[in-house]
Amino acid sequence: MPIYLPAPALRTGGPDGRGWNRISIAMGALVSDECALKPRDYTHLRESQDTRRARYGGYGPCTRNGDCGTCPVLQAPGRRLRALGNQILVRISATDGPHLMNRSEDGWASLSQRWTWSDLARIDGWEIGRRFRDEHSDGFWLIRAEEAERRNTKHSSSLGLTDKLDGAAS
Repeated sequence: MPIYLPAPALRTGGPDGRGWNRISIAMGALVSDECALKPRDYTHLRESQDTRRARYGGYGPCTRNGDCGTCPVLQAPGRRLRALGNQILVRISATDGPHLMNRSEDGWASLSQRWTWSDLARIDGWEIGRRFRDEHSDGFWLIRAEEAERRNTKHSSSLGLTDKLDGAAS
């Protein structure tokens, strides 16, 4: 799975054919290689769970120039989250990023814990769930992995898929 996302090649031709265009002056300073394990928003967080879908743009910078074997992000252990329930609402603050909410129904009046997008990408035992929106903010659900598996099995059996899968395996 690709983790290292090289910056797009600089096209210096420009519209006049002599290399002059509006972005050529600052292009080298603004564009750098990215790491697919450092998402910056919800859609890229989803992509970071299966980096085969990852494309350049929307990720944090690569700190090892493509040497993923020595990358501290890749080598870091997964983050643990202890919670009483099987799902947790993550609200997205426009100024502060993701917050894990204590009581989702209370909006921003509830206690919350600030997490980074990179930490959410490395969370163990939880799956990224569906998006959520209410009068308070956008967000999404984290679902405990065992609960997500139970829901998927229940949904598959209601569609009659488990019998077909079991029969195909034998």
